[in-house]
Amino acid sequence: MASVRISGRLVPADVRLGQMAVTLVVSIALFLLALHVPSFMAAGADISDSAQRDYAANIWQETQTSLAMVAVVLPWLVYALLWQGAPWGRRILLVIATAGVVLTTWFALLSAQSYAALPQQVSGVVDRVEGRVIALRDGASYYLVLSDRELNTDRSWLRAGASVTLWVSPRGHVGSVSALGTGQ
Repeated sequence: MASVRISGRLVPADVRLGQMAVTLVVSIALFLLALHVPSFMAAGADISDSAQRDYAANIWQETQTSLAMVAVVLPWLVYALLWQGAPWGRRILLVIATAGVVLTTWFALLSAQSYAALPQQVSGVVDRVEGRVIALRDGASYYLVLSDRELNTDRSWLRAGASVTLWVSPRGHVGSVSALGTGQ
């Protein structure tokens, strides 16, 4: 195999630029696909209730993001297993890609578990909202997984002193917020 020059530097012959490019394209394609995959499992939320339907949609987006992270690293694990290159480079890639697949799969499973679990309805008075963290006066804090659009729309009433109803996953992620008594 002939060596290639990139920016005047000689690239070693055992670097497989073609296979790396294919792997990168596959990784990007799978990433984009994962961000748009519809729910393929049953939600734990009651989809007939609009607030719980919003909860399920927001938690599913979190699951899609986790699946997209798996999609980024999985092709590199396949690359390390299929194509021979420099022995040390292959081993390093294999270790990093394996760790990445294990870690991202764990996050995807946690997120999918939240989607499939029955959410808990929590009502209370807002103590403070800082970024995506909401703290209630009873001392409980939760992470908001609302879309940016929903978060900006809700900011008009989502402030200290407001009475709210939250739909919360077992991991403390809020998928739906409504002013207490409005139902939406």
